[in-house]
Amino acid sequence: MLMSIRMTSLGFPRRRRWGIHALLGAVAVSSLGEAMMVVAVPWFVLKTTGSVAQTGIVVAIGAVTSGVVGFVAGPLVDRWGFRAMAVVAYAVGGLGAACIPLLYALDALDFPTLALLVVAANALDVPGGAAVTGLVPELSEAAGMPLERGNALLTGIHQVAQLCGPPLGGAGVALLGTHSVLLLDAIACGLAALVFLVCISAGRRAAERRPAGAYLADLRSGLRTLRRHRLLRAVAISGTAFNALDSGLAGVVLVTYAYQHLGSAASLGVLLTSFGLGAVAGTVGYAVFGHRISGRFLYIGTGFAAGLLIASLVSLPPLPVGAALLAVLGAVAAPVGPLRTGVLQRSVPREQYGRVTAAVDTVGLAAVPLGASLTVAAVGALGLRPAIGLIAGVYLLVVVCCWAAPALREIDRSAAGDRGRAPVSPAMTELDKQ
Repeated sequence: MLMSIRMTSLGFPRRRRWGIHALLGAVAVSSLGEAMMVVAVPWFVLKTTGSVAQTGIVVAIGAVTSGVVGFVAGPLVDRWGFRAMAVVAYAVGGLGAACIPLLYALDALDFPTLALLVVAANALDVPGGAAVTGLVPELSEAAGMPLERGNALLTGIHQVAQLCGPPLGGAGVALLGTHSVLLLDAIACGLAALVFLVCISAGRRAAERRPAGAYLADLRSGLRTLRRHRLLRAVAISGTAFNALDSGLAGVVLVTYAYQHLGSAASLGVLLTSFGLGAVAGTVGYAVFGHRISGRFLYIGTGFAAGLLIASLVSLPPLPVGAALLAVLGAVAAPVGPLRTGVLQRSVPREQYGRVTAAVDTVGLAAVPLGASLTVAAVGALGLRPAIGLIAGVYLLVVVCCWAAPALREIDRSAAGDRGRAPVSPAMTELDKQ
């Protein structure tokens, strides 16, 4: 008996810690492969079709399908369980990526088939992401890790992959060829699926017998929960606004700034790399100290600081100053993503997590092209300096609205009431049944 207790006390924590480490490792491998695809897929389409228009069509179809399928497939996360959805998402993505070079080698790849395979490779990104974040609370708690740290590590892995993946993808295309890069991504996704299947036991869900018409009811219940829960509603609306403003800044303002005032594409690379490095540093800081700082203070304070830093770009500073400002901006804004994820994990009823999170992520994705389009119009009508000032002003206005919203005061109460877990709220469950 004493030996059993001693073995449990010595061995069990290590075994429990393995789950979060396995998840982070699998996500690191797959995220790097997916980031390399950002270069490989457009290059492959352009090389095989010779058409810039068809390349744009394929990229646009993949992005739109990811958002639409992500929203519709949200209830599958709740029905199948987090682990099963993650395995399926990685397996389907890897299969779609692998079929592109294989069918091309067999001379059986026409343009519609290529577009369909790109869609398949991206279709389950949103529900797959929801499934992965749904696993983090249980695995973090098992490892004795604050939920903020688990979310920050997951976010940091994505950030590093987005920073390193495109250059590695470009180098891979140049040295190995596009086909090899696509196969590498397929292998990475397959490995991630295998790790989730073999090494992670959390997030399973028993199969349920549901009426045929219940799927639409599941979709509606997720939207109803999002509409009625004021903290979720406030975070979703403000996060969508920030996404739109960020997309305009990164996709339009920085490109115009580098082209018109800094004079080179290399300058744009320096600006984006500086922001990415700053974001990684900020995420590491949140991983260490995030669980000790007020969530509401972080959400509002980082937004306010980001607005001021964006306003400082109105002067169109030289490259060293601009790069330094963007590095600080990346560090300041970094905690918002994992903080928002933690709010969803703690506030959404567990049995609705997939559908609610998928809806929030889909709306956030839809804001990206809208924000970029509005920024293009603003730069064209007002000029670059006034457009930057407008973005900063709207950013600060959203922050003021967040400060005035009583709902955001619940961030700290939810964290204090259930630190490290994703509870099922009885009140919200009853509300959903009404």
